[in-house]
Order: sequence, then C-alpha cells, then structure tokens
Amino acid sequence: MTAGGGTLVVVDETVAGAELRQSLLEHLGPQAGAVFVVAPALVDSGLKHTLGDVDGAIAPAEERLRRTLEELRAAGIDATGEVGDSEPIQAISDEIQKLHPDRVLVVAHGKEDSAFAERGLLEQAQRDFDLPVTELVVDRASAPHVLDVKKTEPVAGRRKGWRPSRNWPPLSRRDVGGIVVAIVGTLLLGALAAECVAGSGHHAFEEGGLGAACVARVLIALGMALINLAHVVGLFLFQAVGYEGMWSRFFVRLSLYGTPAAIAVSLLLGLSM
Repeated sequence: MTAGGGTLVVVDETVAGAELRQSLLEHLGPQAGAVFVVAPALVDSGLKHTLGDVDGAIAPAEERLRRTLEELRAAGIDATGEVGDSEPIQAISDEIQKLHPDRVLVVAHGKEDSAFAERGLLEQAQRDFDLPVTELVVDRASAPHVLDVKKTEPVAGRRKGWRPSRNWPPLSRRDVGGIVVAIVGTLLLGALAAECVAGSGHHAFEEGGLGAACVARVLIALGMALINLAHVVGLFLFQAVGYEGMWSRFFVRLSLYGTPAAIAVSLLLGLSM
C-alpha cells in the first residue's frame, strides 16, 4: 500500500474459509483502495508476551500473513503486507505512522479464544486512533466463524479525553478523578500515619513500641500509596501495552473507592488510640 489512503487489515487469525473471507470482502467493499495486511507476532501466553519471548511467534505470523494474502489476491484484492509487533495495538500504530490509511479492519478472536495481547484491543483503538476501526470477532478454527462485528467511530483531533500535552494519552473524567483521588488521598493517608508516629514519640518508633492501631495506619498508608502509584503510572506510561480492560477497571476502583475507605479506616483507628 502506498503511503496515504487505503485500508489497513490486521489479522490475529488467518483469513480462511468462505464465511470469514466473504465478511472481510464485504467490509472492504468495492472501493477498498490499496490494502496492506499486518500480522502481529502473537505469542501464546501472557508470560511470554510480558518477557518479550516472541521468536517462536514469528513463523506462525508469517504463515498467517502468507495465507491471508493468498485469499485476498485470489479474490482480486491487490494486497501486500508484513509481520508486525507482538502487541496488536502497537502493530496498528506502526503501520498508521508509515502508511496513513483511511481506515482499519481487524480480524481478532473472541474473549474465550483471545491471546493475552488481544484483550481490550478495540477499547485501546477507540482511545488511541482517530481512524474508524472495524473488528471482525472470530473463533479459532480452520475456517473461522464470524461471531460479531464491532466498530469505533473516528473522533476529530483525538478529542476522546483531556490531554495535558500531545505526548500524554487522553484521559477520561474517570481517569482524572482517579488521579486526583489517588494523589490527595495518598498525601492525606501519609499525613495521618506521620501524625500517629509523631504522637508515639521518636523512641517508640525506634524500639518497636508503636501501638497496633498506629502500625495499621502506617501499613494502610504504604499499601494505598503503592496501589495509587501503580494506577497513575499505568495511566500515563502503560496504556499502549495492555493497561486496559480488567486491570484498568480494577485499579481505578481501588483508587476511587479504596482510597476514601482507607482514609475512613485510618481515622477510625486514630479515634481508637
């Protein structure tokens, strides 16, 4: 595909069989333009993905690419392609930067069959890209069945949330709320713990003479600080590598609900001393 225009097709599953081939061709349409196919080098386990152990995934990705190109060319589509990054969202981003397509079509697995790196893929695409993205959800089979079709809409100027700068990801109201609660709550919990330690006296701290309630307040402050730090770092640094879906929801709930609950517990412990 020449730079500028056309369709980027991302294949996490081989385009094979009449059903998937026909569905893809229908979504490409008669005015598909230039078509470029990228096959992410998906690994078969979360551990391998995290460790970057992708060597064994390159050959299957090459085969997936070869068979998909054969299917498209047999249908009269002049398609080219390459193997992409092991992270599908990164593979898409790389090709968008190089090719500037008009739209993206993704062939990805359903929840039950998805590889670790595929989870939350459409959510990330909705957040990160201005292009319309269509996802054909398929199962793992020699002739995959199309289980669902999902779409995102382009948002001009990437107005999907507040962005402190061009180099930072867009932040939703929930994200901003979680960050504010995390920062303010962590500072307040630290102040409560420091007040408790100061009230017990410096020597009591050195000699291990802090009361159980005071120790609990210190541990609560430390624990919530680590949780809130993980969430804020995840929002700013790791959104492109899987900080979406289950983990994002888990940590944002800990920040939004866990921090106030921890403050309430710390205050109650202070009253009991």
